[in-house]
Amino acid sequence: MARLGYSQKDIAKFFPAAAVPSGGSSNLNGLISGYIAPIAKDYGQLANNGWYTTAAVHKRWGFDLNVTVTTININSEAETFAAPPLTGVAYQGGTTPLQTAYGTAGVFPNFQFNAGPNSGISFKGTDGAEPGKDLPVGSLVIPTLQFGLGIFKGTDLRIRYTPKITIGDTELDNWGVGIMHDIKQHIPGLREIPFSLSVFAGYTKLKTTVDLSGYYAGSGQEGVGESSSYTIQALVGKDIKFLSVYGGVGYNASSTDFTINGTYQVTSTDTNQPLTSPVTLTDPFSESFSINGIRATAGLRLKFGPITLNGDYTFVGKQSLLTAGFGITVR
Repeated sequence: MARLGYSQKDIAKFFPAAAVPSGGSSNLNGLISGYIAPIAKDYGQLANNGWYTTAAVHKRWGFDLNVTVTTININSEAETFAAPPLTGVAYQGGTTPLQTAYGTAGVFPNFQFNAGPNSGISFKGTDGAEPGKDLPVGSLVIPTLQFGLGIFKGTDLRIRYTPKITIGDTELDNWGVGIMHDIKQHIPGLREIPFSLSVFAGYTKLKTTVDLSGYYAGSGQEGVGESSSYTIQALVGKDIKFLSVYGGVGYNASSTDFTINGTYQVTSTDTNQPLTSPVTLTDPFSESFSINGIRATAGLRLKFGPITLNGDYTFVGKQSLLTAGFGITVR
């Protein structure tokens, strides 16, 4: 995970691509968008997971407090991206794709200016983070503190929060609110059958901030990703003594705005070769990445008195997520 934070910081290695007579902004947008898109979308998916550990709601004023960790397994298709059209800069890799933030570490794309005062000067972009080197499951990880409270008959209020934590050069925090409601009580003929049937709707706001300072002189240098994520799901579950089995089917939607803030005096390449015609960038990148789709979850929870342990697995399109946690619950 720390290596992934450093890799995002290395986005600054793409900045010389803006030092052309025209089309510099387009060059940067294409390179940075392709590099950051998979992780921006996956943060939105992560924010929608781990909301519940059972399909049953609390009695009034019953509550639970859980700590959960959610990971997302990286799809191999997200490890590379095709070189975008570039103006005044030539990609030296031919048809070989570039590495995204999830790509292979140590594989750096090579570029060369082919127009303008910097013509003939070469520079490298950044490599991938290869998260599997730091995490055996090869995933992003988000820890979350979650609280659920029965507020009236058949309805729980759920609140989640992650205080600011720093991993490498990346700072992360999130918060969210959700509602879970028992719908079996409204269906004649189902009320007395011993299983749980409920619906859940939740909203999560996730923010990540990456320190981009250290490559070029300037001020306010940071990359900021802000994800707004929504989910609505139908849940079903069964309690068997100390074991609860639960599952859910629903819909996810998220949008992540990623911006690069600050000023950057791009006077040289990654090898400190001076540029004949340097460029100063101000807030050089901003883009929104959206993703949505059907989701399906299956999970187990073990209960030892008030103590619980849980784990579940979720599929969203081609992505899979794993959530594990522990907590206390009082009916």
